[in-house]
Amino acid sequence: MTLRIAYLCMESVFSVRPLEALLAAGHDVRFLLRPLGPLSTRADPTLKRHRGFDIAMRRLLGLNLDEDRTNPFAIAADRDIPAWLCGSANTPLVRQLLVREKVDLIVVAFFNQLLTPMIIDAVPLGAINMHPSLLPHHRGPAPLFWTFKNGDDHSGLTIHRIAPGEDDGAILAAETIPLTFGTSGEDLIDQLADVAAAGVCDAIHRVVAGDHGTQQDHRLATRAPRPGPFDVVIDPSLSAKRIFSFARGVGRWNNLVVNVGGDVLRVLDAVDIDADRHLPGELVQIGDDLLLGAADGVVRLRTRRLTS
Repeated sequence: MTLRIAYLCMESVFSVRPLEALLAAGHDVRFLLRPLGPLSTRADPTLKRHRGFDIAMRRLLGLNLDEDRTNPFAIAADRDIPAWLCGSANTPLVRQLLVREKVDLIVVAFFNQLLTPMIIDAVPLGAINMHPSLLPHHRGPAPLFWTFKNGDDHSGLTIHRIAPGEDDGAILAAETIPLTFGTSGEDLIDQLADVAAAGVCDAIHRVVAGDHGTQQDHRLATRAPRPGPFDVVIDPSLSAKRIFSFARGVGRWNNLVVNVGGDVLRVLDAVDIDADRHLPGELVQIGDDLLLGAADGVVRLRTRRLTS
């Protein structure tokens, strides 16, 4: 059955691959909707068309062609699918757009706003979301950060119905992804994107068939809030493996820092571990690298100085 779908997304391979799967299956993606800007714009009632002119010009000039991997708007431009930018997704204007396009189902893949009943109830089949954790674990906007911060040995992908709460809707499908030591955040997102692409159409079939999904056990719920200033500071008292996994997992896309005397260093990545050296509490800077001593080894971190 072909459905008319509104696709809510942002720039990420996690948004691109499920979109490609929906189009390959023949679903009619009526439009894409992306937030206008940073979180501060969520109160902005603006809704405007994205014209795609910049994408067309970059392609004409042969520039930034690899952006298609992470830019769902580039896919939309290829397929002549309308793309929209919104401040808040929860406005009468967005509801009117859903109704005007006769959308059957909203599909969300990496979107930084919760949907209200006004939006969910505007379409016959409601909304589903692809969440990068095994719900009810790591509900919230930053599940991957806390997966690496907590030293989890697995991640996962949950496709669930969207309810008015935060990632608390009934589960349609879930798949565990083991985390091997040293997995980067980018590698995990690639795996999650593949699982989402493989499962989204089956989840839609279940919705069409009237499957309401399995209710989450709210007693087991944990939150994954956006990290605060203290959450991004690397704790030297952790094990070398925990520090390495945390920095390798989120260093390139979160502002991790470590304090070295009076300096604050931005941690970009983890390079290696020397398990034969044991220098707990020692910090030695060599060029752009920082050697951080833990009880079970020395971690080499790639850094950049922020303050002095």
